[in-house]
Amino acid sequence: MNRLLRKQWSVSVSARLLLSLVPSLLAVAMVAGLVYWGEYGRQAPHMVMTAAVILAALTLALTLWNVRYLVRRFDRITEIVAAEASRGAKAPRTGATDEFDHIERVVGQLGSALSQSEIERARADAQGAAQLQEQSTLLAALVRDTQARLDDVRMPLHILLETKFGELNENQEELLRDARAASDDMDAALRRLGQVADVDRDAMPVTLELVQVNDVVRAILPLIRASAERKGARVETELEPGLPRVLADRSRLAEALSLFATLSATASDSEHPVVVTTSRAGRGSMVMVRPLSPKDTEGLSGALAERLVSIQGGEVERSSTSLLVRIGEALKRSG
Repeated sequence: MNRLLRKQWSVSVSARLLLSLVPSLLAVAMVAGLVYWGEYGRQAPHMVMTAAVILAALTLALTLWNVRYLVRRFDRITEIVAAEASRGAKAPRTGATDEFDHIERVVGQLGSALSQSEIERARADAQGAAQLQEQSTLLAALVRDTQARLDDVRMPLHILLETKFGELNENQEELLRDARAASDDMDAALRRLGQVADVDRDAMPVTLELVQVNDVVRAILPLIRASAERKGARVETELEPGLPRVLADRSRLAEALSLFATLSATASDSEHPVVVTTSRAGRGSMVMVRPLSPKDTEGLSGALAERLVSIQGGEVERSSTSLLVRIGEALKRSG
């Protein structure tokens, strides 16, 4: 029955709003008739009738103003919905419809499209994570195999240099020393690459403990100075006292900071010292290393250092001349 009435009575929403003016019009007519045809001796005071007419006219004016505003706004919405529907709307439903039906249909289509998009995005994220896990596992296996083969090269070089099987001239000894140094560098690079793969496949063990960041910086200062001296640079430190202890992995943090500081030493010279600064960051701590630009950290060492910071819940911020490491949570929060 309701469907039959809806098919026979299809009125746009704008028309429905316009129809809301009818009661106000009737009220004005009734007041005018009351003034004109009131019974003799029981006529309402002139002031009361005048006020009634004024109020009715004011009601009519306000209603007309509101209806015109709503009609204009609703027509704009209807045009937008019609444009969206024309792009890929389903076949129109049978029976009489109004603007609300079109809006409901388009909103339903948009909601379905959004849900489908969320499902596809989640599927793509899961697929990407699975591919990253697989690639990291293969990379870790390749690194281990390559390191084993590299050891087969490093051992004979070590034996030839340490054990004299015969007389070697200076050129031969230099070639062997260069070969051993290159193999050692390759072994270190493979170790770092394996660590990157372990982080990406969630195979890097992390042991969080309460750490004083200044103590970690002091522990790696000899390594930083050795790297800086090879470039003829000096090392300056500015360690803020009284920093809160933070939750971090001491060994991973030391390795990450030493990698960043070594990269800074590579970019420094006699006029630009390596500067390591520690300070408070809310309830945590931060370490600044300079000079160090984003270009200096593009290699394997920078990638590993950033991952070692991230698995501890820290973050790395870069600027054009320095790098900032925010690490750990304060003792108050850890409790």
